[in-house]
Amino acid sequence: MEPKVSIVIPVYNGEDYIREAINSALAQTYKNCEVIVVNDGSTDCTETIVKSYGDKIRYFSKENGGVSSALNLGIDHMEGEYFQYLPHDDLLHPDKIERNINAIQQSGNKMSIVWSGWNYNYMDGRGLQRFQIPYRYNDKKRLTNSIFPLLFSVLNTVTVLIHKQYFDKVGKFNTELYTSQDYDMWFRTFIDQQTIYLDTELVDYRMHEQQGTQTDSKFEKNCISMSEFMVSNLSENQILDIFGCKYRFYYYMLDFYKQQGWFENCKNLYIPFRNCSEPEEGISERERLYQYLENYGFDGNNIVLYCAGKNAKHLLEELNERNISVRALSDGDKNKIGTMIHGIMCISPEEIAPEKDMVIVTKDQPEDVISVMRKKGIEHIVSYEEVGSFVYHTLPIKQKYEDFEKIEM
Repeated sequence: MEPKVSIVIPVYNGEDYIREAINSALAQTYKNCEVIVVNDGSTDCTETIVKSYGDKIRYFSKENGGVSSALNLGIDHMEGEYFQYLPHDDLLHPDKIERNINAIQQSGNKMSIVWSGWNYNYMDGRGLQRFQIPYRYNDKKRLTNSIFPLLFSVLNTVTVLIHKQYFDKVGKFNTELYTSQDYDMWFRTFIDQQTIYLDTELVDYRMHEQQGTQTDSKFEKNCISMSEFMVSNLSENQILDIFGCKYRFYYYMLDFYKQQGWFENCKNLYIPFRNCSEPEEGISERERLYQYLENYGFDGNNIVLYCAGKNAKHLLEELNERNISVRALSDGDKNKIGTMIHGIMCISPEEIAPEKDMVIVTKDQPEDVISVMRKKGIEHIVSYEEVGSFVYHTLPIKQKYEDFEKIEM
């Protein structure tokens, strides 16, 4: 028999979006679902809209108390075996629940936790844009290991489906948290678990001016606090299980904090990183990296990074931390040519040596550039993401990272 799934939709003043959210829940190809809508004290037309669905949904109303309290009320009344959280302004794809349940059943463990890819849905006219997991974190083994996707904010809450028994095991949503209650819950459920990741978009996360992440002035502060909580509550054994060594853990987190611009966190975490011994495996990893680059024509001093923007800056830093030099940057922008960018000369595309240089295209969508350069006879050329992933997952030299850290901080 197919297990029942409870789709819980908490809503507060959601008259502009709630109808589409409910419709997406009712449109599931997996039929053994119930839709629970919890009105958290709305003062607009939300109640009228929700009640128009009649017995197609289960409706509960309460005084305003925050998302967590509304979710917990829904959990208290759910009849399903599995729990799906759907914010009132987001959308489930029609096959979302079906694919999730199939994955759980194929795993042979009813307690398996499943999550997936998702889209941004920009309400300003830009439409859908698939969320791409950054190459830094798209490590197939680590991505589904414990809280790895939470630490680097690549998990979207709406993609998660869990068994209701987790609430008996770890408790319900924390009513004292207003913008990070979801990651707090997933931290308690994901920890020490091997999860299932479906590499397909099953949720549309709608971006608009009214959503809490846009209007809450404390949102970033709450995100930082949640990150600090997760990092400080990992045991040494859990760190070793997820990252293999503490050195890699500190490096990954330092890099993440830099990407986010959370420099105070960088300073705090840099102290244990500095005191951490550099593992011997780093030497062999870097040797494999050098061999990998040689397959693309690397000779020790012939790398050119094409498109002198932020991606080039990040890759330049990462290569430097692994003792790999860059000969030059290059760009089609005439204003950049002949200038020093990030301490490296920017040359024109015509100055690239077709048979000698190894060109790494750091443009987000590099296919067209790579095609044009190959037609011009450039033999050794590769995309930023393809090389960047191998570089990032190679442990850096601490002394190189220390020097850069002092400059940045």
